[in-house]
Amino acid sequence: LVARTDRIIHQLSTPTGGTFIPPTVLRVDGIAEMPEEIFGPVLHVAIFDGVDFDTVIADINASGYGLTFGLHTRIASRVVKVSDAVHAGNIYFNRNQIGAVVGSQPFGGEGLSGTGPKAGGPHYLPRFTLGAPDLQTAPLPLPGPTGESNVLDVHPRGTLLCVGPSDADRTEQQRLAASLGCRAITGTVDTAQLSSGGGFDAVAWFGDHKVLRDIRVALSQRSGPLLPLLASPGDAGRLQLERQVCIDTTAAGGNASLMAQAG
Repeated sequence: LVARTDRIIHQLSTPTGGTFIPPTVLRVDGIAEMPEEIFGPVLHVAIFDGVDFDTVIADINASGYGLTFGLHTRIASRVVKVSDAVHAGNIYFNRNQIGAVVGSQPFGGEGLSGTGPKAGGPHYLPRFTLGAPDLQTAPLPLPGPTGESNVLDVHPRGTLLCVGPSDADRTEQQRLAASLGCRAITGTVDTAQLSSGGGFDAVAWFGDHKVLRDIRVALSQRSGPLLPLLASPGDAGRLQLERQVCIDTTAAGGNASLMAQAG
């Protein structure tokens, strides 16, 4: 890690031998200063005014990454507003952001942080089977310890590009999109469009595997969010974004120390 010394708030020492990155706290102006995910003993701190809260959330969504989000607050309306606004796979309130439990906090992101289905959730194992799994259409409460609320919800992914190959296939693809709240547009297998074009968030092709491979290769060359490919009606679940919201409800009272101890 190379950092401007004027941005270092605190930094620990490292052993003299070997290759180490010192645990470091850095001052930044906002998430836009981090164009990619940074994994390491690094904590970035940005200070903002409360009136800019909506702008901060919009900047987070605009980053393209959406794995985990956390917030500490005792304002119930803010919990509702943020859980609806943030584009992240796992959203935590008043608890830590690690230690996702299978069956309680299915784990996985969206955008540049994954395409789903979320590991440890009800849609994960069916992804490895043949046939069309039952699709979730309403918020699903999940088990958890007393004082913790866990809810898995689904949201429309966006626009599905229907490329057939037949008119009947495109009609079925449009029907699947509409049934899950997504918009549908039609097109043909154009590798240039698939590798760099915009205006769609997923692609559907129900034809032969050779063309399917060509589509996968073209999609892999895209920059930006990872786009799912539907190869059959059984893949309709890929048109849904899964977002899990975990709330430590015990920290909503008067004991603020629970916020740091939760989870």
